[in-house]
Amino acid sequence: MPKTLVFYVQDGFADWEAAYVLPLLRERGVGVRVVSENGASVTSAGGLGVVAQTRLRNVYPADIDGLILPGGDFWMDDTTNQPVLAFAQDLLTQGKMVAAICSATVALGRQGLLDQRRHTSNDLGVLKQEAPGYRGEALYVQSLAVTDGNLITASSIGALEFAREIADYLKLGSESYRKQWYELFKHGVAPPADFWTQS
Repeated sequence: MPKTLVFYVQDGFADWEAAYVLPLLRERGVGVRVVSENGASVTSAGGLGVVAQTRLRNVYPADIDGLILPGGDFWMDDTTNQPVLAFAQDLLTQGKMVAAICSATVALGRQGLLDQRRHTSNDLGVLKQEAPGYRGEALYVQSLAVTDGNLITASSIGALEFAREIADYLKLGSESYRKQWYELFKHGVAPPADFWTQS
């Protein structure tokens, strides 16, 4: 069945961290709903105006298959972000995908959502400093992106790996397609002639 994901945005979100995954999702037929806290349009860190389709409270876990959380300085405000963090917690509990990159992983750490799952972030020391209640150090993985069950986390410099983990989790195309896609964008390895027409 077709998948539907929520892409959560606020002013100053790190647009480059979603630059690989959003086109890939669209190409593979995954629906993406752009959602902000209050339904207002936002401006990304790179100055792109992004029109939100609805506000967060209008989205119900039963209607979607996952949530993508890009980074941005706005994650440093726990009070403002409490609704989306609670939403992420509900999705994880229901077995649905939550994918967070950069400072969004720190926000999850402050919420206690990294304590029981393998994960990564920008840096373990920074994560411990910015999330004083974090207790997941033993499960921290020094990697650009990590998947544990339905939780995907990534470093700020792992946007491509973040996209690959989401693609693998959702099984977008064949395993061969996903590998060829990654090799193309990571290492410049030209794919076979039928790559762009693979279903």
